[in-house]
Amino acid sequence: MRPLRVAVLGDEHVHTADHLAAIAACADAELCHAIDEADAAVICSPTGRHREWLRIAAASCLPVLVEKPLAATVAETALLAASVRSGAAVTAMFLRCAPALQRVRSLLAEGVLGEIVSAELRFGHPGLPERMFEGPASWMLDPVQGATGALGDLGIHLIDLLLWLRPAEPISVHGAHLRRHPGVAVEVGGAALCGWGAASVTIEGSWTSRPGGLRLRIDGTLDTLAVHDGRLTVGGAVERHDPQSAGAVTLAFLAGLRGRTTWQAPTAADVLTCAAVLDRISAAAQRAAM
Repeated sequence: MRPLRVAVLGDEHVHTADHLAAIAACADAELCHAIDEADAAVICSPTGRHREWLRIAAASCLPVLVEKPLAATVAETALLAASVRSGAAVTAMFLRCAPALQRVRSLLAEGVLGEIVSAELRFGHPGLPERMFEGPASWMLDPVQGATGALGDLGIHLIDLLLWLRPAEPISVHGAHLRRHPGVAVEVGGAALCGWGAASVTIEGSWTSRPGGLRLRIDGTLDTLAVHDGRLTVGGAVERHDPQSAGAVTLAFLAGLRGRTTWQAPTAADVLTCAAVLDRISAAAQRAAM
C-alpha cells in the first residue's frame, strides 16, 4: 500500500511545523507539493482564507484537516460547517487526542467524581512576549485576516473540551473579561464564567502566561481531579501521560483515513456551538466594559 500523499495548504499557522513533523513521522504518509496529486490536505492558512482553501480542496475531493477556528464569525462558521457535516473536513481540536484528557473523559463517564460541581480550565503560553506572532504568524494579530485574540484562539479548545467531556451538558455564558495590550488590535488574554450543565466553570486563555500550559480542575461531590499538561491527579493517585501535542491530531486524522483511529473528531454541531459560545463571551465582555 503506497503512502498517503498529504498537501499542506498555507504555512502561516503557528502549528504548521507540528503538522509537517507529524506527516514526516507517519510511516504511511508523505508530504505532497501538488494538490492534484494529493490524497488529503491540512489547512494551515490564516482563518480568513479557510473558505478559499476548503473550496479548492472540495474541487479535488480531498478530505481536509483544518486549523481552528473554522471561521472568525458565527455566520461564516455556519457556512463552512457544511464541509464538516459532509465529512470532507475536520477541525484540529488536538486536546481530544491528549491521553490524560481521554482518561478524564472515561472517569467522568464512570461517575468517579459524583455530581460535577465546578471546573476551572486554563490554557496559555508566552507567545506575545516571545514574539510568536511576528513573521508568518503576524496575521493572528489582525482581525481583518480572521484573528480572534487569545481567548478565541485558546478558549475554543477549552469549549470544545467541555463539549467532548460531557456531550449532554449545555454551555451557558454568564460573564467575561478581556485583557488588552498597547498596540495590539486583539485581546491578549481573558476569562469567562460559564455554566456547564448545573456546574459552574471558568475558562481562561492567555498569550502572556509563563510558562503557560494546560491546567484543568474538576470538582465533584465525591472527588476532585486535576490535570497539568500530562499529569493527572485523582483520588490521591497520580497518573503520568504524554502531554497534549498539536501534531497528535494530524496523526489521528491520517489514521482515520486508513480506518484505524478511535479519535472522535468534532461534529458540525460542536463546531457551531464553539463559535456561538465564543460569540456570547465576546458580547458579555463588551457589556462588562461599558
